[in-house]
Amino acid sequence: MKSVKVMFHSMEEAQRFVLAIENYPFNVDLQCERRVIDAKSILGILGFGLYQMLELRVHTDDRAAMDEFHDKIRGFICGETMEVAI
Repeated sequence: MKSVKVMFHSMEEAQRFVLAIENYPFNVDLQCERRVIDAKSILGILGFGLYQMLELRVHTDDRAAMDEFHDKIRGFICGETMEVAI
């Protein structure tokens, strides 16, 4: 599992994020404090609220898919690189 910090500044930005990741076959979660949601859910993201630092967790070991995924979400990332989360 890989993780990175992301943030959304508008409803449109959250919608672009969901559209970019919705067709990936692996699970993607967002965590804010102790709450975890499916990152492919626009309602879940908006439920967290805008301008929140969220932890994005990607559940795949496919390196090629991970690189492609990372390129698609690059504009939403607040941290440096994707890290292995335990």
